Amino acid sequence: MSDAMATREDSLVLRLPSATQSVSAFHSLLRTTQAAVRAAAQTIPEGAAAFAVSPSPQLVFEIVEAGPSGLVIEFRFSDPSADHAPHPVSGPAIAAFMDGFSSFIKSSPMRTLWGSVPARPTRVEAAARRPGHEAGPLDERMEQVMAELERLGDVELQFRETRIQLTRGGVQITP
Repeated sequence: MSDAMATREDSLVLRLPSATQSVSAFHSLLRTTQAAVRAAAQTIPEGAAAFAVSPSPQLVFEIVEAGPSGLVIEFRFSDPSADHAPHPVSGPAIAAFMDGFSSFIKSSPMRTLWGSVPARPTRVEAAARRPGHEAGPLDERMEQVMAELERLGDVELQFRETRIQLTRGGVQITP
């Protein structure tokens, strides 16, 4: 398998509905996503080890498509070198992020049939209303990512076969 294929396979793909984005919204999305993916990465053994040394892997993005149908961006961890070679922690780290984000969505209040979302409770209130669910350290980060993605309209996150689609009509997670 070539490095290009390994990179694509170990990348988080984000599809946005428009190639034109507000600078402040895009900046906020990038900062929030970086914080959440790094936090999720540090919850797995290979991520904790990779971030315990200096220089640690850095999250990079590549715009792979921009046009009238939208914007497609790929995120992955790379070595902090000039050539941004893929870092081996990328796949496991992004898998941890997607697992955490999927779990957060599944444990959150459901959207109504018409797509409106009830006001989100605080983390403490949310944990109290979800029997058997303690607010985890990633919940706040995932809440921030959800808020940023919802501001951008119909969006999709994909990692390998897993897709999370956030639309005005609701959320769909496959498989």
